[in-house]
Amino acid sequence: MKAVLALAAITFLTSCSTAPTADTSPAPATRTQPLQLIQRIPVPDVAGRIDHFTAYPKRRLLIFAALGNNSLEIINTFEAKVVHSVKGLNEPQGVLYVPEFDKIFVANAGSGLVNVYDGKTYAMRKSIALGEESDTDNLRWDEASKRVFVGIVGGIAMIDAATEAHIDKDLKGSGGHSESFQLEKKGSRIFVNVPDDNSVVNVIDRKTGALTKWELNGAKANYPMALDEDDHRLFVVTRRPPLLVVLDTDTGKEVARIPVSGSCDDVYFDGERKRIYALGGEGFISVIQQNDPNRYSLSANIPTTVGVRTGVFFGTSLYVGVPAAGLEPAQIWNYAVPE
Repeated sequence: MKAVLALAAITFLTSCSTAPTADTSPAPATRTQPLQLIQRIPVPDVAGRIDHFTAYPKRRLLIFAALGNNSLEIINTFEAKVVHSVKGLNEPQGVLYVPEFDKIFVANAGSGLVNVYDGKTYAMRKSIALGEESDTDNLRWDEASKRVFVGIVGGIAMIDAATEAHIDKDLKGSGGHSESFQLEKKGSRIFVNVPDDNSVVNVIDRKTGALTKWELNGAKANYPMALDEDDHRLFVVTRRPPLLVVLDTDTGKEVARIPVSGSCDDVYFDGERKRIYALGGEGFISVIQQNDPNRYSLSANIPTTVGVRTGVFFGTSLYVGVPAAGLEPAQIWNYAVPE
């Protein structure tokens, strides 16, 4: 049994509305849970809030922004320990590893700087200024254009990953701070959560700059977002009330809404299993099953602990950040998907 658990632990880096009524009944207690906690990695000397994550699969590295600690933490999941820490950042929020260029990009909300680090030595290559008021946040990679997209106040900024230069013309949104956003791979649109602008979703065409706004039918505080591009579905999680709101990306219309754990800051779509994982800071990961593109049901609320609301999902592992509490250090918990 120990061998099976150990193998699962490293699998990640080795391989209101007119919407239909949703079934919100949790799974029976006797059913195998969709996520199982199998590993806890201590992260000593890290205090405060843990923000967003990225990964470096070939070297089995997990990288996250320790926002409250003003540091970047790099963990080897195979060795289950911190292997490097970058100190002295200024409210780091978004992080992104770009394998093609072997670079790590880190967005500092406090200064409006995006730092670029070498993927092997972790030495800083460059610091890119987007403006002190830009409030840099989430980062996304666009393979086609070789650009890093950065969520800022008023829209989306772009950085050329090869030259590490800010592309002058930002994509304009409707105003307010850009929270989580997703890029189409088969199209040219960017979907952006903007809770400051009456909790709308901005839809920006990155070729033409055209902007459309989608309403959320009274749901507020839309922070995390995930995309099922093949089925034309956008998953938006709100905090007031705590809901997963499913939108049709062809029309912008609501398809369904399902209650989830509160204070969510990250959500992931598991395309292989047709599941959505919403990380709620109230102490649960809400697992929603996509029965088909129009029907969704709450499968389980997996217990974590209060304050766990960010992480990263790849393969068969969902890694989440656990802030330090009392005598317990900060940790990374690995929830495996049973095979």
